[in-house]
Amino acid sequence: MDNEKEFDNDGILNEFVDDDMDNVITLKDEETGEEFEFAYIDNFEFNDKKYCVLLTMDDEDPEMVIFEEIEDENGEITISSLDEKDEDPVYDYYDSLCDEYLDDEDESEE
Repeated sequence: MDNEKEFDNDGILNEFVDDDMDNVITLKDEETGEEFEFAYIDNFEFNDKKYCVLLTMDDEDPEMVIFEEIEDENGEITISSLDEKDEDPVYDYYDSLCDEYLDDEDESEE
């Protein structure tokens, strides 16, 4: 996960985790069996693929991670790590979406 984004720890988890923790998911590393909790904070499409944006549940050092959403023939959605060649373009695109959103928000406040 080389492309993880770090956040200032000013209660960032409180902003993204809902009261019922309905948006908290647990992922299991297939190699080690270790489990990790994430807050599901966003999703988007890019180049005909769907992605989800997760935030680690680390109170001291939360990090944003993007995974690809894959729907199987039964309609079940799983997530997969990004291919190394896709990481930079996907993160750059999401950064541009966030910048666009913030610019629109700034304009509406004026």
